[in-house]
Amino acid sequence: MDIVITGDLKISAENHAKISYSDKRNRFNLLPGEGRNIVYLNDEEVFTPMPLHAYNLIDFGETKLLFVPLCGEKFTWEGKDGTV
Repeated sequence: MDIVITGDLKISAENHAKISYSDKRNRFNLLPGEGRNIVYLNDEEVFTPMPLHAYNLIDFGETKLLFVPLCGEKFTWEGKDGTV
């Protein structure tokens, strides 16, 4: 899903970052997008895919986002029959 952040004039109109989820490995990754601005994960520049963990800080422009996963090591949305 796309997320649009308004009001931050330091963010250009391109995609800045992507978050992917691997249901096979039950983990999230932060990937750099096509935007001109650098994306930071816990104050480190993101130039290649990086693992995301609960409560990591993602920031770009003047925007800071706290990553709160809705599944993880102790919980997945997979049912007993293997369906999601």
